[in-house]
Amino acid sequence: MRQLVFASVIAVSLPAAAFAGERSAGEQLDEVLEDVLDALTLVMRAVPQYELPEVLPNGDIIIRRVQPEGQEKTPPQEPQKDGDDSVKT
Repeated sequence: MRQLVFASVIAVSLPAAAFAGERSAGEQLDEVLEDVLDALTLVMRAVPQYELPEVLPNGDIIIRRVQPEGQEKTPPQEPQKDGDDSVKT
């Protein structure tokens, strides 16, 4: 995980270094920090989040995954039928 974050920071900061002569150091730093925060946000969204474990009376432990905001749980789709149930030869 650390390697992924480190690689993201380097990958994001390299393109900003190409424009070194056009902007001040403070502007460059602000842009690079925004890019790093965006990369970290993407990494954190990729890591699944879970609720607290729940222990059932029979001893089973359930750990439910938290649904990200804006995504609803969709039921699995059933295979579609042609409408013609006869066997074709």
